[in-house]
Amino acid sequence: MRRVLVVLASLLFGAILAVPAIGQTSIGGSDGTDDKVTGRTYVRHDGGTDAGIRHCNNDATNRAEDNDPDDNDVDSNDGGSRRQANEPYSVVDPTDPKTVVAGWNDYCLSDLGAGWQGFAFSRDRGETWTNSLVPGYPQDTSAEGKASPLYGDHTDAGDPIAAFDNSGKLFVGGIAFNREGAVNGDVYVATYGAKDQDNGYPVNYLRTRIVGEGTPTRGLGGGIFQDKPMLEVDRTGGRYDGNVYVCWSRFTGGGQNRILFSRSTDAGRTFSSPVSLSTPGLIGSVQGCDVAIEHDGDVYITYRTFPVGNDSTSLAFNRSTDGGANFGKPHLIRNIREYYPSDSGARDCGDGPYVCPTEYVFHRVPLEPRSTSDQSGELPGVYLTYNAIRPGSTEPSKTSFTSTGAETVGQSLVYVIRTTNNGRSWSTPKAVDANAKGHQFFSDIDAFRGQVAVVWQDSRTDPAYSVQRPIGNTAAAVSPRGTNEVNSFFSHSGNGTNWADSRKVSSTGHQSEYEMFGSRDIPFQGDYNWISLANTDPDDPDSPLRAYMSWTDNRNVVPGTDPREEEQDGFDVRQCRTDLGKNTQSRDDGPLARRDAPFTGDNCGNGGGLDQDIYGSSLLLP
Repeated sequence: MRRVLVVLASLLFGAILAVPAIGQTSIGGSDGTDDKVTGRTYVRHDGGTDAGIRHCNNDATNRAEDNDPDDNDVDSNDGGSRRQANEPYSVVDPTDPKTVVAGWNDYCLSDLGAGWQGFAFSRDRGETWTNSLVPGYPQDTSAEGKASPLYGDHTDAGDPIAAFDNSGKLFVGGIAFNREGAVNGDVYVATYGAKDQDNGYPVNYLRTRIVGEGTPTRGLGGGIFQDKPMLEVDRTGGRYDGNVYVCWSRFTGGGQNRILFSRSTDAGRTFSSPVSLSTPGLIGSVQGCDVAIEHDGDVYITYRTFPVGNDSTSLAFNRSTDGGANFGKPHLIRNIREYYPSDSGARDCGDGPYVCPTEYVFHRVPLEPRSTSDQSGELPGVYLTYNAIRPGSTEPSKTSFTSTGAETVGQSLVYVIRTTNNGRSWSTPKAVDANAKGHQFFSDIDAFRGQVAVVWQDSRTDPAYSVQRPIGNTAAAVSPRGTNEVNSFFSHSGNGTNWADSRKVSSTGHQSEYEMFGSRDIPFQGDYNWISLANTDPDDPDSPLRAYMSWTDNRNVVPGTDPREEEQDGFDVRQCRTDLGKNTQSRDDGPLARRDAPFTGDNCGNGGGLDQDIYGSSLLLP
């Protein structure tokens, strides 16, 4: 157990109450509501402050033109406190299960020309949260932040991932890059020690290491770009206990992506040179890796393959029996029929340059399979979850929109498969919840102490659901849109094959298709959710298990109208633009990111139209 904790005053009134068990009416936190992770007060890791922290805490908004047009880096009327957040992780400290740490793609610095990885902690099982940033962001003036290899060479950081070890040390990873100029697309891992800080931090930042280097080639589509990482730590108590394993996708722009791998055997001080696990000539193009560690210390790297020629989308893996020092060759697990919403080849559809022939609006839904294993050894095997087309649901598309390949559409369900013989064979796919309505996507999985649990996003509450249309879209291109189309669902299993009735764990649904990106032209929900299982009492190995899960959520987004459109599509968010054709102001005045001739850019970016958040919830397993 950790020593007595120093908690911020803002957390003191968040009483620690019992979370209801599965099956009770109240789910989603001790008071029956979800935990709002983002949109909280930001603190710096060392207790100091800087322009970035102040901007992320600034809730000001004003629809007026920028009153300081000479400053091209910031809208002087607006703060950054109500900006987008997506792609969360949430991990529970095994030495103190009341402590939960979360991360996400954080856009609170966007007015300052940056986007970074958010970091948050809760000391009361997720009921109340304090927000922060991983050190090294462009405005970071702390000594540790300026010493980070990310500082000065990267304006953006994202794809957040994390895991604790058995001693309470925390490892946080992601990618860092520049959107303009030299890309420098790198994979990094930051290490935090298990020491409480006076400002309430449950861990102390120690160091950051670059694990995989990209190239300085200009443009995100050129050169070598490292992307979509995943991280796990050996907590088996065996000979490899404490090893940190990282995998990621290496994009070269030529379509022959590789899965790379690195490990640390000294608590994140050093990492091995990256090795390639996939062979383009044998396995094709790949991405979406994950790490699973069996109780005996075997390491599995799972991923998906892309169709090449007439080949099907597939799932594949590599296995190591020596703590990640060496891996066997890649093995295909099975072919699957991927759920891939697109319209005439486009996977992001919206307004302006992103308008598609059907005029449907939808965010991308990539296939990112996730895997896990029960490191305690109570539940044997390796478990992999993914979403794919439900057999028998495929039908010809009536429009140019497709979701299962050329000219067809179908329903997406979440599946789980497992191997209990070191990957020699895998089980037949089992739908976690074969509900007849709605698309299921962004599933994540975790296993511990004889249980395996899954969380996913689900559109069964969409009243206009049809396999013929994207999530949230009605038959009419111009129509009012609902706000309860997508919810988060959970299920668990005690044997990995039979699943309990699923539970809706989000107390409020949301509209996932709001156009908050690309100058308010397209939606984006990130690529994944997260779930973690942990003991409720670290000193009692038989104590009940608690699942903490997190997801991207648009419930607080303020809808609005877009003056650039003649007809509103119902997915627009609040924005404030001035028509430069009717204004004497030069369109060259003001920050570059806020100009969108013949209109200005959005003059109230902090007014709620971009208020995408991370929410979480916890459940006790029976």
